[in-house]
Amino acid sequence: MGQPKTIFLTGGNGFIGRNIIEQLGGTYTIYAPSRSELNLLDSNAVYTYLQKCPVDFVIHAANIGGKRNSIDTGDWEEKNMTMFQNIVVAKQYFSRMIVLGSGAEYDKRYPIIMAKEDDALIAEPIDPYGRYKKKCSEFASTHDFITHLRLFGIFGPYEDYRVRFISNNICRVLLNLPILIKRNVMFDYLYIDDFIQILAILLEKEILEYAHYNVCTGSSIDLITLANYIKDISQKNVEVQVKQDGLNKEYSGENCRLMKELQGFEFTNIKKSIEHLYRWYEERIHIIDKEAVQFDS
Repeated sequence: MGQPKTIFLTGGNGFIGRNIIEQLGGTYTIYAPSRSELNLLDSNAVYTYLQKCPVDFVIHAANIGGKRNSIDTGDWEEKNMTMFQNIVVAKQYFSRMIVLGSGAEYDKRYPIIMAKEDDALIAEPIDPYGRYKKKCSEFASTHDFITHLRLFGIFGPYEDYRVRFISNNICRVLLNLPILIKRNVMFDYLYIDDFIQILAILLEKEILEYAHYNVCTGSSIDLITLANYIKDISQKNVEVQVKQDGLNKEYSGENCRLMKELQGFEFTNIKKSIEHLYRWYEERIHIIDKEAVQFDS
């Protein structure tokens, strides 16, 4: 039996990174240095690290800023591009690179409704996070060793429950607080376990037809429906509060390219996914910060 393939993972302490390590660590040897162990903004440090520890794959999941509760320091785009470029420069020490992109590349000033990959070619996001991700996508289009995966609404264990809708309201219900919706919206939500399975399939494919893929379910669901799922799962008579009437801007993508690669992949039922996550938080209710849960995102 051969040695397991190796992965250099950036952002290993983040939501997606922690799930990658937890779920793929038994199949791959994963090197995921923390920020204190490796400064991705230091080109020499990144080059030296990969030179000493060459790998089969790079999964670039690290980001500076971009979260809803992050304060823009004015240099997000520049710093994120520097990290990306520092890894690319060390290409001789890895074979393939997967970059985690975002639906924000389609420009979140406007509704994003079943966006197709080619729609990103004409989108002009003005926020630094969206611009950075789009630049990575454009680079991937001209370099065959990079695959760019655009994520939309992804949820699961280890996400920031202060601001993430599903986790926040699961925690609120567990603490006997009402479910809170600022404004209803149609969203394409993907459970993290499904994403990790998709990632594993794509890693094992020697050839992928496209440079970038929308990684999403290809369907949308509104927040009020999700809120009622949480309420049903909890079996608690909690109130669902909607602050503002009407619908906010949709955020969904089309996934035909992805499904062609996955050949019959089935997504976990959204209600079942929420129940899995509810039980995960239920086991950890003692560490949920009630004040943080009530943070108004």
